Amino acid sequence: MQLVTFERSDESSAIAGLGDVAAVSSQGRLANAALGFDTLEFSRPGVRWLGALLPPGPHAGDVVDLNRALAVKLASEDVGAPEAEADSLLPSDMLGFLRRGRASLAVAENALAWALDALLRYDAPDLLGAGVVLPRRSARLCAPVPRPGKILCVARNYLAHAAERGSPERPEEPVLFLKPASAVIGPDDDVLIPRVSEQVDYEGELAAVIGSTARNVVADEALEHVAGYTAANDVSARDFQNVRGQQMLGKCCDTFAPTGPALVTRDEIPDPQDLSIRTTVSGEPRQDARTKEMVFSVAELVAFASRLMTLEPGDLLLTGTPAGVGAAASPPRWLRDGDVVDVEIEHIGRLRNHVRDDRS
Repeated sequence: MQLVTFERSDESSAIAGLGDVAAVSSQGRLANAALGFDTLEFSRPGVRWLGALLPPGPHAGDVVDLNRALAVKLASEDVGAPEAEADSLLPSDMLGFLRRGRASLAVAENALAWALDALLRYDAPDLLGAGVVLPRRSARLCAPVPRPGKILCVARNYLAHAAERGSPERPEEPVLFLKPASAVIGPDDDVLIPRVSEQVDYEGELAAVIGSTARNVVADEALEHVAGYTAANDVSARDFQNVRGQQMLGKCCDTFAPTGPALVTRDEIPDPQDLSIRTTVSGEPRQDARTKEMVFSVAELVAFASRLMTLEPGDLLLTGTPAGVGAAASPPRWLRDGDVVDVEIEHIGRLRNHVRDDRS
């Protein structure tokens, strides 16, 4: 599955009858009536929900509100209090979903399968009118995990990148550091160049999302604690990194941890060490590698980190960046106002963020 966290746009609110926050609109009531119930309340814009992207087909890329899909399914089966029942079975937020583990995944898969089947039937319920399916333009994608407990990052995990940054030696063990959760943004958000920085750089990376508590695990079992994967950009202010006694301050700025577009569940990526990863800046190819070039595999990184700290559901592990960062170019290629950064990873998709100068 391709799981997302999304907000309903004003447009989708109008489509689904959400324009009046004080009451469900007549259009929404008609959609409910057509499904044979009138108890479901429409969600308000600005609230974040757990969803899934629809696979290739007539509705490819559209968003299914998984909790609402389950509620409508239960209502169509004459289950009493369908919204409350759906809430008890399937949390409507990503962190709650991950903490429930495999049980939540099975329910989400069932809700998605029901929605896909309904979309194909001539006598299907009006899932658009019921607010179950949103056209992509009507949903604002957020970071898959909007507020992770911690973001663990790895330095020099691709030898070519380590060499271009002046450290060609193979590290003896993973070099770890943290980014704050306040740096996280999604694929529809802008990267802001801080007023105090002139050297903002990109770093396209594969990110693993922890799905179950991991402490002192071995590498052979480490991936069992991974819920899935997403694309990330470890944005860095080089003029505040490893200078003047500063170490990681340049990694911690607001908007410096874009992730998305989706959390692709582990069953769809059986081998995270066999993925292409590419980064472009305003259409110019900058990074092109495969994850098999990592010094330490995802499993080794999870195992190593779990010896030092407890990894919890929703934690992010950014696995390092390949060669081609802007700091290594001659002259350096720093991000500028108006740039567009794309990080594209095989089987995951493209994370796109526009760059904006916070001084403008």
